[in-house]
Amino acid sequence: MGSHENIKFTSSEMASLWSAYINHTHSICMIEYFIAKAEDSEVLNVLKNTYQNIEQSKETCKQLLHSEQIPIPTAFSSQDVDVNAPRLFSDSFSLIYIKNLSRAMVASCGLMFTMSTRKDVRDHFEDCLSKATSVFNEVSDLLLKKGLYTRPPFIEPPKKADFIEDKDYLNGMNLLNDQRFLNAVEISHVFANIEANVIGNAITKGFGQTADKKEVREFMENASQLSGKIVNSLTQFLTGSQLPAPMPSETQVFSSTHPPFSDRLMMYEITVLSGAGLADYATSLSTSMRNDLKKHYMNLINDTMKIAKKAESIMIENHWLEQPPQQDRIIF
Repeated sequence: MGSHENIKFTSSEMASLWSAYINHTHSICMIEYFIAKAEDSEVLNVLKNTYQNIEQSKETCKQLLHSEQIPIPTAFSSQDVDVNAPRLFSDSFSLIYIKNLSRAMVASCGLMFTMSTRKDVRDHFEDCLSKATSVFNEVSDLLLKKGLYTRPPFIEPPKKADFIEDKDYLNGMNLLNDQRFLNAVEISHVFANIEANVIGNAITKGFGQTADKKEVREFMENASQLSGKIVNSLTQFLTGSQLPAPMPSETQVFSSTHPPFSDRLMMYEITVLSGAGLADYATSLSTSMRNDLKKHYMNLINDTMKIAKKAESIMIENHWLEQPPQQDRIIF
């Protein structure tokens, strides 16, 4: 009675496997290009290990979908990447990209695991989560070894546990009516959002100079401007608390204009980054206490939603956006 062979996928399991399969094929295309251009042997080893882990997860997704006769998404393939295109991103950027990718995979695989019921599906996402943490550890260790890991700011620990004594704390003021510094929770989220947008800024710059369609180039330019604006605005919150901010590297993107990726793949990447950004800003909003910071996150959510909506519109107009599984008849 408990055998999963007699139990159909729930909508959550179907959605998770469908989405994961597309994400895996997209990541594989990106990593194939990074592998083809890698010059550092240690970087190459991390990229190959990441590729192998994602390829295995993709194949298991495919088998599970096939077992329930669910159509396999078109997703992405070798047609969406040109490994012979000139170098567009540096080795150091590829490591930072993998760190950000594995961070997103840890979050998504954990969520998909908790949304799944069938044991074989739970086993799959538990394995995905294990692979994602392994990649995160490996790439973090190499970034630390090479001095490329950007650490969050250090602050002096408090001398004792304490309670908030005045509502002005929420207004960003201290007991002396001066603007209070960000607390550790607020700092952690501000820093993480800056770091994510530094990556997004580099990606959109590279995509913008290599995209084939004019509308995609213009979109990438607007997206790059937004990520730069977000980096600058959040940096002011850190510097206002006398803290350092992560600095973007101008050497991460090379001047090539030959496209290594299809316009469809590049636009999909932006929908992924926008979705991750919206989730991060919502979490940051819910955990931050300074009202000015809360308001700022609300503005970032609004701006990011506009970019995400524009990206989806472009993809739909060009027949690039796959439709997720949905119920098309009433089940009694």
